Amino acid sequence: MKIIGPIAGIGSRLRPFTLSKPKAFLTVAGKTVLDHILLKFSNTFDSDTELILIVGYKKQRIIEYLKNHYSDKFKLTFIEQIPRGYIEGVPYYWGLGEAVYLAHTRFKESKMKTVEQDKREGSLIFLSDMIPIDEFSYLLYKYWESDVDGIITVMKVPKEEASSYGVVVVDNNNLIKKLVEKPKDFVSDLAIAGPYSFSKSATLALFRNIKKYLDQRTPDSKEVYLTESLQDLVDQGYKIAAVELKQGILDFGRPSELLKGNRYLLQQKSVISNDFHTLDITIERSYIKDPVYIGEHTKIINSVIGPYVSIGNNSKIENCILKNSVIEETTHLNNIISQNSIIGSYVKIENISKNNLIIGDKSVY
Repeated sequence: MKIIGPIAGIGSRLRPFTLSKPKAFLTVAGKTVLDHILLKFSNTFDSDTELILIVGYKKQRIIEYLKNHYSDKFKLTFIEQIPRGYIEGVPYYWGLGEAVYLAHTRFKESKMKTVEQDKREGSLIFLSDMIPIDEFSYLLYKYWESDVDGIITVMKVPKEEASSYGVVVVDNNNLIKKLVEKPKDFVSDLAIAGPYSFSKSATLALFRNIKKYLDQRTPDSKEVYLTESLQDLVDQGYKIAAVELKQGILDFGRPSELLKGNRYLLQQKSVISNDFHTLDITIERSYIKDPVYIGEHTKIINSVIGPYVSIGNNSKIENCILKNSVIEETTHLNNIISQNSIIGSYVKIENISKNNLIIGDKSVY
């Protein structure tokens, strides 16, 4: 099985943080969002698994990082998604549909001798800002043990939020009958959650479906979604099942959701006082309320930190009261009182008492 990861987009909903870094490189609970995803994969797949990354925005940073950290865990392949155009120097792309299609060069046309071979040589597609809480082994078990050509993971969402997602309608056997991208009228509360897995036959058919829409593009066309091509797959007779995630998903595509994800991840593992010496963490005249993450070579002086605070490496926090917040690396905060805030890397600010701060990288105040 090959893993396809479209990570070319700029993450416009996470600006200003993504002005200086790819959206998958936001750091939460001590790791980038991409790290959290790939570490889950490495627990399930062996090192011979091909990981196909569709890169674009900040591509060189992504390529160098993955080569340095994951060459021993996957067979890495990088394919560039060319920008559709630029707005004020920032690229924009043809969307998820084109990104997935670009992986077609890594799948050779061949006749499958058995159903098992067809599934084994298939694909798993993930989204770089969504982390299933369930282990991937659970999802793959559903894929292998069910008499289907593929699975799409779904999660229940409030009726009033369904219009913000791609949603599916299923029959009594959880086979998908209809997919709708961001419906104006309510049709289902089962939102597409992220990971997809398909047999090789279904994967090749999906590529052909996407190409049909790509070939119809004009300069005025909207971006190419994946949902239409998935609907075509269902209409062509492929059996695609909806697998509802038991524990849900961490969606890092919006600032508010990023804070929820940070909270969940810290509940699973918090830095404890025994780690301070090993990580060269200095705590002076401060109270640390778990769960928290504090990065290496960080100093916390005369402050109250936590709960649910992530602080990146090489930071300095003085005279602060912080709760339920994400502070990235090499940031210096002095006399800050805040909660529910996200503060980027290489930031230096002081004398602010305000909640819900959103401060991008390299800001000074």
